[in-house]
Amino acid sequence: MADLVEKPSVDEAPSQLAVAARYVLSPRIFDALASTEPGKGGEIQLTDAIRRVLADGGRGIGIRLQSSERRFDIGNFGSYFRAFTEFALADPRYGDELRAFVRERIDSAGDGDAGCS
Repeated sequence: MADLVEKPSVDEAPSQLAVAARYVLSPRIFDALASTEPGKGGEIQLTDAIRRVLADGGRGIGIRLQSSERRFDIGNFGSYFRAFTEFALADPRYGDELRAFVRERIDSAGDGDAGCS
């Protein structure tokens, strides 16, 4: 791995690869973090520190997902709910029960009234 880009737009993405936010980092990352200026949202970004380590000759290795594997982005509540639902529906113990519950709720909700108040 030669470089990373933090949340590029579709047009700016340099490849079809994505980081799944699981890292094994060397202690060099702590010096890089200490010298990294705040980025998006005024926060020090791990991606910027990793880029600094890579630029200074550090080694980066990525592992591609298999074609049967999926990546879930849970960066906001909506995407978290979708990912949670996907996993819950696929669960051998609870999937059928949840599927029946969701169907019942959708059928009874009508015009968006979830019956919660």
